[in-house]
Amino acid sequence: MADTDKETLQEKKNELEAELKNIQEELDDSLNQVKSEVSSSLDPLEHIRRHPLPAVGISILIGFLIGKEGEVKSSSSTAPGDTLSSTLSYELKRLITRKGISFVSDYLENMLKK
Repeated sequence: MADTDKETLQEKKNELEAELKNIQEELDDSLNQVKSEVSSSLDPLEHIRRHPLPAVGISILIGFLIGKEGEVKSSSSTAPGDTLSSTLSYELKRLITRKGISFVSDYLENMLKK
């Protein structure tokens, strides 16, 4: 009788260990899925891919605001260093515009291919 009790306990132990292993694997899968979802939701590139037109609009708005700020500063002061900063801001705006146009055209091409 002691042997059957021992065997029964061993079987129960094995069943519980298998169950614990399954639970751990499910938890690991769930944690990996949550981690993936959180990292993709915090990724700015993912937001831009999902909402390209609002992203372009925001970029244009930021460029406009930076441009307006540059106009106010350049009209109110004539310090020698301002020429460099205005040139840099002009080049930066030009680069952002090119990238924005490139992004929009690539996006539209991809949409047309689908």
